[in-house]
Amino acid sequence: MPFRSKEMLDAWLKEFAASGIGEGVAAFVADQDPVDGVDSGLVIYPLANATTSVYLAPIAVGVPDWRVTFEAQPEVTELSPEAVYALCREISRAADLCAFLQRKSVEHMAQLAADAEN
Repeated sequence: MPFRSKEMLDAWLKEFAASGIGEGVAAFVADQDPVDGVDSGLVIYPLANATTSVYLAPIAVGVPDWRVTFEAQPEVTELSPEAVYALCREISRAADLCAFLQRKSVEHMAQLAADAEN
C-alpha cells in the first residue's frame, strides 16, 4: 500500500511534530525489507522512562487502523512518582501519534479512492 512507504510515513511524522501535539516525540520509521513488495509501516516510539520497546504499526494490508504494541520488558522498572507521570505523558503521546497515523491513513485511502473514480 502506498501510504506505508517510508517516505510517506516520514512526512507524516514531520507533520505530527510540527502540529504541536508531537513536540518532543522521537518516533522514527524503521528501515525494513518490504514483505511481498509492501512496506510494513513500522514506527518505533522510544520511551525514555521505561525499558520496554514500543512500536506503532497498521493492523493489516489495506486497512487504515493502527495499533500501539508494547513488547515484553526485559527487566523490572522502578520509577519515582515523577517518572511515572513522565511515562504516562509518553504513552499519551504514543496514543496521539497512533490516532494521527490512523487518521492520515483514512484520509489517504479516501484520496486514492477518489482519484481512482476520476
